[in-house]
Amino acid sequence: MDDVQALPDFEIDHPETHAQFLIGNPLEIQFYLHLLSKRHCLFTAYIDNGRQFFLTSIVGLDENTGTLFLDPSNARESNANAHSARQITLVTNLDRVKIQIRLPALRETMHQGQAVLSAAMPKQLLRLQRREFFRLEPPLATPIVCQLAGVDGHGRPQTFELQLSDISGGGVSLIGPLAIAEHFPRDALFQHCRLDIPDEGVIQVNLRVRKTIEISGRDGQHNLRI
Repeated sequence: MDDVQALPDFEIDHPETHAQFLIGNPLEIQFYLHLLSKRHCLFTAYIDNGRQFFLTSIVGLDENTGTLFLDPSNARESNANAHSARQITLVTNLDRVKIQIRLPALRETMHQGQAVLSAAMPKQLLRLQRREFFRLEPPLATPIVCQLAGVDGHGRPQTFELQLSDISGGGVSLIGPLAIAEHFPRDALFQHCRLDIPDEGVIQVNLRVRKTIEISGRDGQHNLRI
């Protein structure tokens, strides 16, 4: 059960909720693919339901054949799993906007003399840009810590100290290690949480988990965004 909770929930699988963020125009999709390639954006490539993943980037596009080329994984097993997968979900951020792309199984091929992975260009691209609230990110020099009180597997009190990634009028985004995923299922309520904001003092709030997702940095380290 804990493993199931930790699997990513892709917004691209919920068109009834995120239809306004789905792009279906081929020219617009190609525009974003070229931009993602030019920016050397690093993707997390989730295999099937997301239990397995690897890091990749777009290394080329062939508009004549409608082919997308991706950098292969350093692990042969990941490339083999991507080859036999039911689907691949690419997740990245472009100018702080989440991008999701759904692809079929990837093929091993050559592009400009290099061994790469390829797939047909996607028919849809999710560009999840919510504008309900303006999000603020704390400066790196003065990080903000949020304390949440919970219980461990034996019902004993447990305190989590997580770094604030951003804050808005609609809520907060917190970053923590993947190991704590089981303590943050969807809709879990944490009361009397403490936000320690430098030069402002401590703010006490109640927080309810709306979503958790695994994220990766350019250094290859994976964390949990809550």
